[in-house]
Amino acid sequence: MSSSPIPPAVRLQLFGAPTARVRGRETPLPLRRAVALLAYLAFNPGPVPRAHLAAMLWPDADEPRGRARLRRLAYTIENAAGDRVFVSGNDRLALIARAVEVDALLFTHFARQAVAAATFDEDTLTQALAWLACARSPLMPGMACGSQIFDDWLHGISIEHQHLLARLLERVIDALGRRCEFAPALDLAEALIALDEYREPSYVLLMQLHALQRHAAGVEAAFTRCAEALRAEFGIKPGPRTEQAYLRMVEGLRRPPTLAQERPNVRFAEGGQGAVAYTALGAGEQTLVISPGFVCHIEIALEHAPFRAFVEALARRFQVILFDRRGVGLSERLHATSTPAAMAADIAAILDDAGVRRAWLFGSSEGGLGAMRLAIDQPGRVLGLCLFGALARGAAAPDYPWALPASAYNVWLRRLLAGWGGPVGLETFAPSGKDDPALRAWWARIVRHAVSPGGLEVILGGLRDADLRADLGRIGVPTLVMHRRGDRAVRFEAGEHLARHIPGAVWHPLEGTDHFWWCGDSAPVIQAILDFTSQGQGQK
Repeated sequence: MSSSPIPPAVRLQLFGAPTARVRGRETPLPLRRAVALLAYLAFNPGPVPRAHLAAMLWPDADEPRGRARLRRLAYTIENAAGDRVFVSGNDRLALIARAVEVDALLFTHFARQAVAAATFDEDTLTQALAWLACARSPLMPGMACGSQIFDDWLHGISIEHQHLLARLLERVIDALGRRCEFAPALDLAEALIALDEYREPSYVLLMQLHALQRHAAGVEAAFTRCAEALRAEFGIKPGPRTEQAYLRMVEGLRRPPTLAQERPNVRFAEGGQGAVAYTALGAGEQTLVISPGFVCHIEIALEHAPFRAFVEALARRFQVILFDRRGVGLSERLHATSTPAAMAADIAAILDDAGVRRAWLFGSSEGGLGAMRLAIDQPGRVLGLCLFGALARGAAAPDYPWALPASAYNVWLRRLLAGWGGPVGLETFAPSGKDDPALRAWWARIVRHAVSPGGLEVILGGLRDADLRADLGRIGVPTLVMHRRGDRAVRFEAGEHLARHIPGAVWHPLEGTDHFWWCGDSAPVIQAILDFTSQGQGQK
C-alpha cells in the first residue's frame, strides 16, 4: 500500500502580510519573532547556531537572556502548531524536514525550473500566472523587528526574489504575446518595468507588444520612457541593441514583428550556496568554460558584438559555457562570496549540471583565480587552463610588488563604487575603447545589471584578499598564460610570475593595453587558445 505524504505542520505565507496555517486553518502566531524565526530557518537549511539566532532576534539582550527567550519562543511555536517543528543538537537549531512549508520557497523552486525550461507549455503558463498573482507582493512587509541582522537578511532575500520574479515575468509576457493575449501581457510588462525602471530589455518587451498590435505610438512612447529614465538617472542613452530594436519596429518589417529574441538559453546549476546561471553555445565534443572577471551578465554580455564574436569563434570548436558567478548577474545574490574557492565551486556545479566530466577553463583576470583553484583541488575535472590577464595575488606584498598595495586598492575601489551606474573603470580595463560610445553604454549596462554597489564591494574586496601563490606548484594540468604587455589593470609582471611558478606553463606575451580579452586585437588571443587546445594536451 502506498501512503499519502504527511502534510506540513505549518504552512507559512510570506508574500504580503505573513500568516500561518496549521492543519489547514489559519492560526495566528503569538509573536512577530515567531514568523521571523520560522522564515529564517526555512531559507537557511541546516542547523543554525543558537547564539546567532538569539543575537538576531534580540540584539539588545545579553547571550544568556537571548538563549532563554529563544527556548521559550520555540516552545510557543510548537505549542501553537500542535506538533514538533524544530530539531536541535550541538547547540544549533533547525526545522524538521517538511515540517514547515513556505510559499516564497515554493515559488523559487517553480520559477527557477520555469525560466530554465526550453519550452513554456500551457500548464506551466497557468501555474506561472497563479504564482504571479501572489509573488508580486512584497516579502514580509512591515516585518522589521529592531534587528540589523534580520533586516539585512530580509533585504537580501527580497532583492533575490525580485531578480527571479523579473525572469519569470519575461517568460510569461513572451508566452502571452505569442497567444495574442495583449491586455494581461501589457499589465505584466508594466509590472516588470516597475521592478527596475532602468532595465532596457523590459522596455524592449513593451515595445514588441505594441508592435505586434501595430501601435506605432505605443512603440514610440515605450522607447521614449526608456531613454528619459536612463538620461535622468545616469546621463546616458539606451544601448545599441535597444535602439536597433526600436528602429526595426518603427520602420516596420515585411512580416509581422515577433517576440522572439536572440537571448541565450539560460540554465541554473544548483550549488551548495545557491543557483548559478549559465548558458552554452556551440556543440563541440569538448567543453570550454569561460571564467569571467569581477562582473558579468550573460544576456547583456552577448549583446556586444566583439564579445559575442570572440565567443562564437571558440564555439566553432567547443561547447562554450558562459556563467555568472554567485552574487553577480542572473545568479543567486543572497549568498554572495568572493573567493577563488567559491568560484571553483560554481564551475564544478555547472559541470555537474551540464553533465560534463572534464573541461578546458579560460580564466580571465579574477576568473583566473577560480579556474586555478579548481585545477588545484579537482584536477580530474580540468583538461587544461588558458589564463589571460590573470594574477596569483590581489594586493601587493613585499615579495609580490606587481599589484596595488591594499590601501591604494581601497582608494581605487571607492572610486569605482562612486561611479557605479556609469562606465566605471573603462579607462583602465579597455583604454583602446574608452571613448567609444557603444562600448561605454554597454559596459555601464553590464555594471548596473550585474551587481549592486554593495555586491561590487564584496567581490572586489575578495579579490584584494586573494592569494594563490603557495599553491601554484600544485597545478598539474597543461597551462597557457597570456598577458598583454601594456595591461593597466593587472601588470604584465603578474603574468610572468604565473608562467614561472606553474609547472610546465606555456608563456605567451601579447601586445596591447586592454585588460578585457575581447577588446583591442583579440584575434591572437583566440588563435593562441585554439592552437594550445589542439595540441593534444589534456587529452590523456
